[in-house]
Amino acid sequence: MKLTRIQIIVNLLSLLPAIFTGFLLIQGSLSANPIQTLTVITGRTAIYLLIFSLFCTPLNNIFKMGVFIRIRKTAGLYAFYYSLTHFLVFSVVDYELNLSWIFPELTQKPFLQIGLAALTLLLPLALSSLQIIKKLLGIWWKRIHNFVYLITALIIVHIILASKGDIIDPVILGGLFLFALLLRINPLKTLSIRNLPQWARDLNTFLIQ
Repeated sequence: MKLTRIQIIVNLLSLLPAIFTGFLLIQGSLSANPIQTLTVITGRTAIYLLIFSLFCTPLNNIFKMGVFIRIRKTAGLYAFYYSLTHFLVFSVVDYELNLSWIFPELTQKPFLQIGLAALTLLLPLALSSLQIIKKLLGIWWKRIHNFVYLITALIIVHIILASKGDIIDPVILGGLFLFALLLRINPLKTLSIRNLPQWARDLNTFLIQ
């Protein structure tokens, strides 16, 4: 399948955090606590990509630019990949997949339980992005993907509980999430730019080719 220009751009941008982090790891200059830094980078990248994917449909409705719909799925899948990596850093790298260490942490720390619940719910969304599964699900596909709002809310709560008093990131994330939701409710849902500048239409055409 041929990738459009915008899909190539989004793939490259989404991979940048992983490439940059990997480079610093190889150089041994990531931080004094590389596991914690990896956990933060993967987690933050996941939630920002997920929230970005929530803006794609409203932006398409407002600007009538199909380019936003073309990148919604890609952003959502990368959000899942980074979420999975976030979990693997915790379970494999930090706790060496030792269940006798992992289970006590899960039972004693609610933010870990919430994070695991969000990842578990995110898994069927990622799997159902495959075209063959989407066809099999029929109308259930959209219903399953509506769980993205619950998942996003759970991840934000996960971050709030894990931040230990740092409210800046949760406030920013919560504000973005609420704004994305507001854009899906009337009258904001019906906002639309009727006379899009020619340069914007040309850019849209260029990027989706």
